[in-house]
Amino acid sequence: MARRALPGTDLRVRRGGRRDAPRVCALLGLGRIPERECRRLLSSLATDVYLAEDAAGRLVGLVALAYARSLVRGGWAAVLDGVRTTEDAAGAVEGLVAFAEERARRRGCRRLTAWVGPEERALRATLLARGYQAGELFARELTQGT
Repeated sequence: MARRALPGTDLRVRRGGRRDAPRVCALLGLGRIPERECRRLLSSLATDVYLAEDAAGRLVGLVALAYARSLVRGGWAAVLDGVRTTEDAAGAVEGLVAFAEERARRRGCRRLTAWVGPEERALRATLLARGYQAGELFARELTQGT
C-alpha cells in the first residue's frame, strides 16, 4: 500500500512492516515485548498495522486492526485493537479511526468493534462522536496456568 494522506491532517499513512518494529515498539512503549514478537505482529495476515508519519518521516501514530471470521454474525469482523499517537499528533485520532473503518469495509468486514482502555479518553470520545455504541464486553487477562 502506498502512502496516503490522512484527511484533516498533514500526515501520511502506510501499512507497517517488519522493518518498522523498533519504531512501533518505541511508540507503544513495549519494552516488555521482544522486538521479534513485534515483527511477527507486523507481518501477520490476521492483523493490519497502519503507521502515520509526518512530513519528515517521523512515526507519530498508528492504528491496528485484527480480523476474524464471525460464525455467529457471518462474514468478517474487525477489531480496532488500538490507536496510538504522540502528544503532538493527538488530533490525528479521528482520522486514524476513519481510516480503520475504510480499511475494514474494503476488507469485507460487517462490523468493527473497538477495544478501548479506561485511559484512552480521546479514542473513547472519538468513537462515541462517530456513532459507536458501548455494549457489553467481558474480558479476562489470561496468564499461564489460570
